[in-house]
This record gives sequence, C-alpha cells and structure tokens, in this order.
Amino acid sequence: LEMECLALIKVFLTDVFNVDSSSKSLILEFSGHSNRKYARLRHKFTSMDSVTVCTQLYFPPKCSGISTIFSYSIPSYINEFQLRANLERGKPVRLALLIHGNHGSYVEAFKHDESWHSVCVSWSQDGGHWALYANGDQVFVGEGLNSNDSIGPDGLFIIGQEQDSFGGSFKSAESLCGSITELHIWNRVLNFSEIRTMEKQCSPFSSGLVFKWTNIHTLSNLLVTCRLPSSLKNLQKPSCNWETSGLLKVLVNVL
Repeated sequence: LEMECLALIKVFLTDVFNVDSSSKSLILEFSGHSNRKYARLRHKFTSMDSVTVCTQLYFPPKCSGISTIFSYSIPSYINEFQLRANLERGKPVRLALLIHGNHGSYVEAFKHDESWHSVCVSWSQDGGHWALYANGDQVFVGEGLNSNDSIGPDGLFIIGQEQDSFGGSFKSAESLCGSITELHIWNRVLNFSEIRTMEKQCSPFSSGLVFKWTNIHTLSNLLVTCRLPSSLKNLQKPSCNWETSGLLKVLVNVL
C-alpha cells in the first residue's frame, strides 16, 4: 500500500489497520541510501540568529558512509543549515554541523549500535558558538562557526537528504540510512540544564519552540513519499517517546 503520506494516512490507519492514530507518534525509517527518499517539513521559517534542534536517531549497524540527517536551504544560499552523520562499522557515530557553508568538524557522539539515541545541536550567531549533545550529555562545544550571518528565512527543511539545489539535486551517497523521530526546533539556544531535563522528563520545552514533531492527526505538517508497513507489531521503540505512549513506524520509500 503506497501513497503520498499526508493527512490521509489517518484514514488508512483507521480503515485498513484499525489503529487509533491519535495515540501514535511517527517514526520515519529510511531503509537504505537513495536519492529519492525524503521528508519535508511544511513549515514557514523566519530568520534565526540562534537555533536548537533535538531529535532521536537510530542507525542500523549495516549503515555506513555519510548520512544527512537534515538540510535547510534558502533560495540565496543552499548549504544554510545542516546536520550530517559519518558512519563506520565498529566505530562511534560522528556528527558534524554545517552553517552557511561553514563545515564544523566531525565529533564522536554515540555508539553505532542497535539502539536509539537522542541528539541535540545548538548554534548562535553570537561568536558562532555551537554545541552537540547525545543522550542528555554534552559531547562538544565550539565557536567561530559562522558568526557573520543569521540563518535565513523562507527556506526548505528536508529530512534525509542534502540539498545541492534549492529543494533538490539529492545524492544517494549522502542520504540518510536509519530512522528518525521526535524532531523539534527552537529559535533559541537551549542550555545544558534544559537538555538534560528534557532527556529525563521526555518533554520538550515550549519556550522558543517553533516546530514540534506532529502526531498522526496533524501529519499535514510533513510531506513524505512513503508506504505503510503491512504490520505494526514488534516495533523497536526509542527509549524516550516525548509525545505519546505509542509509536507508528512509516517506511519512507519511492512510489
């Protein structure tokens, strides 16, 4: 059963699988590298001189190479804001932040194992300060990462692909291989105490929250090319589900 997964997914869950979609939170699973698998946030972004993005990630051991977790581009500058992972079997997952074409160094974040991991990254135009957190712990703090420009408005935020043109020109070798859920965006820097509290309480802070990971009944905030799995049983769940007690896995795929 394949379709463009907009709000109509709720109808399929109710009528085909007899699932109460209001109690489910969405997992996007990218089963392998492809230049056609992606999700786009249908959200209008304003200019931001500081930002924090938190999400939960799962990288199967079979995945290797570069995996673009998300990329944000604006018409005047393609590589505006991006988070990338570098995966090598038997080695920790390394993450790097890119701001306005300036590429930060790859930093070891967490084990490349069969587990979910929470990740937060923050950046401020003030001094180009940035920080990376994994599972509630601070793993890196840096500065000088583009202190000249704010993150521009009216861009496209795409999960799973690096944009080499505005909203397109994807490359398989840089696409996401893994799963993602509970992505939240703030227009401010969250400090270590706030991130540690979120890790313990499994609830995002509302102050400055500009994008909140949606439940199925508000899926119109996402544009995904995907197919529904034939079974919703035996899902591997993140350790911290911020929104609900249940999870729905959607396999991102091509039509």
